[in-house]
Amino acid sequence: MFARISDTARRRLAGCLILFAMLAVAAGLLGLPVSPSMAGVGYWGAALLLWPGLSRRNRLQALVLLLVGAMCLVVSAWLGAEVSVSRLLSSNTGLLSMLVAVSFLSLVSRPNDEQEERLPRGKGAVASTLGAVHLFGSVINLSSVFIIGDRLARRNSVSREQAIVLIRGFTAAAFWSPFFGAMAVALSVAPHARLSRLWLVSMPLALLAMVLTFYQLSRPTSPKQSRPPAAPITDFVGYPLHLGGIWLPALLAIAVLVLHQLWPALSILAIITLLAPVFSLSVLAAGKRSPLAAIGRLTAGRLPQMGNELALFLAAGVLAYGLETLLSSWGGSLPLEHFGATEASLTYLAIVLLSLCGIHPIVGIALAGSVLTPLEPDHTLLALVFLSSWAIGTATGPLSGINLAFQGRYGIDSFAIMRWNSSYLMLMSASVVAAIWLLARMLGVQ
Repeated sequence: MFARISDTARRRLAGCLILFAMLAVAAGLLGLPVSPSMAGVGYWGAALLLWPGLSRRNRLQALVLLLVGAMCLVVSAWLGAEVSVSRLLSSNTGLLSMLVAVSFLSLVSRPNDEQEERLPRGKGAVASTLGAVHLFGSVINLSSVFIIGDRLARRNSVSREQAIVLIRGFTAAAFWSPFFGAMAVALSVAPHARLSRLWLVSMPLALLAMVLTFYQLSRPTSPKQSRPPAAPITDFVGYPLHLGGIWLPALLAIAVLVLHQLWPALSILAIITLLAPVFSLSVLAAGKRSPLAAIGRLTAGRLPQMGNELALFLAAGVLAYGLETLLSSWGGSLPLEHFGATEASLTYLAIVLLSLCGIHPIVGIALAGSVLTPLEPDHTLLALVFLSSWAIGTATGPLSGINLAFQGRYGIDSFAIMRWNSSYLMLMSASVVAAIWLLARMLGVQ
């Protein structure tokens, strides 16, 4: 049926379905009588429309997740469990709606890409580039990396050092940003996580990731320590960070916390889903720009580019529901009695190890969530595990989305990126494990 539709029309229709699904979820959050299945139908319909344009790797991964999830549901039904079609359709729709809502922020927040501005050089340029890609990435996600990367690129490529700065600076935002896909995934599994407590540990981890990157690139290295040999830090060409670029991430983060305190019944996920579009459209209207025209551009442009996220997250939702139903049907018990710092550390290491094997962190998170739910873990501690595994796993995994995107856009081998980040992986993992134990003590988790 879809084969008869032109590619442009297919993408525009998919964008409309994605917007419709997000609005259906938002209406439900506001208390309107909207069935969760409506959003599910919209997202699944958009995923089918965008399926032909997905990469072979993403299609294969989604099919594997769907197949395993479906097999779990079939076995569960055979064991007498009731499989809810509504639950199956609506799995991860809240998470996807937050990602769609966050895409509205790209309408009002973009790094300054004035071509006539002179680019900074040296150690200061490393610091300013880390700050710029981190702050803008925390709000508008992956698009910020390529806006800045394209500005820095020479002959359609970036240097080893520039790639390291852009990838690490961006993925470090997963530690804390409420507008990052990692937070959406973490809060979908651990909805009762306390963000104020979580940030006391996760924000220092993000800062440490950038300080470590700055230190590693700034110290002198011999040609044998890196392949290709590291360029002198004085030759590093970076991106300027303006004070005007800080206000939006700071304002949005404060707004999320304040609204969560005023309406504690609303989850962080729900607050972001409602806040991001309203904030973005209000800024556009205040600047005398047409919100309707902006929505039209978003529907035709950014939203149809979410095919990979749709396929992966919907398939992961089927897998998570299948595993949850199967474990419940078997009635078996885990060889664990509680979820403490030791179990949290092992879970983090397992998800990162899967990332190094080419499995996206969302799959590891879905598996861990299904297995650990019966233990009734502390959601704040669980969220730290998930955010940390995403931040480190996507920076170092050779088949993560950002590393594959760098390979396709700038011709940098993703396995080379994994090697460049190997010391970062070990040092940051040790720091994450220490942070897990610290947070567990703060929360009183035995």
